[in-house]
Amino acid sequence: MTTRAQPFEQLLLECVDEGLSVLGNEPCQALYQYLLTICSLPREEIPSRVEDFVAGLRKSLGGASKVMERMILRKLFQKTGSSFRETIDTEFIEYVADAKRRYEILSHRHGVTEDSTDVTRSKKGQVTG
Repeated sequence: MTTRAQPFEQLLLECVDEGLSVLGNEPCQALYQYLLTICSLPREEIPSRVEDFVAGLRKSLGGASKVMERMILRKLFQKTGSSFRETIDTEFIEYVADAKRRYEILSHRHGVTEDSTDVTRSKKGQVTG
């Protein structure tokens, strides 16, 4: 699991990088170049344009894009502390939205538990601080 201070968008971009890295450095860079020139999608904008990313990935890799999508999703769910379970008729963008929701819930919980450690109890059991 990763640190919660990291924005989800940055985490998603890391998972995209890691997932696509299995292609090798040059093919990965070629894919990013394709997304930039053909789809007008710079790498940095992938988290805010997930639907465009998937469309470009599918256009460039064809059927192999599904394999890449699953690899990215597995990494994303792993880094958000969840397990990826593929279901029929669920699209990549829906999985990403679910992972973001889970990440935000866990980040909120983590933040709450950190804040609660500042609370101390007096000898009479009253909460102070």
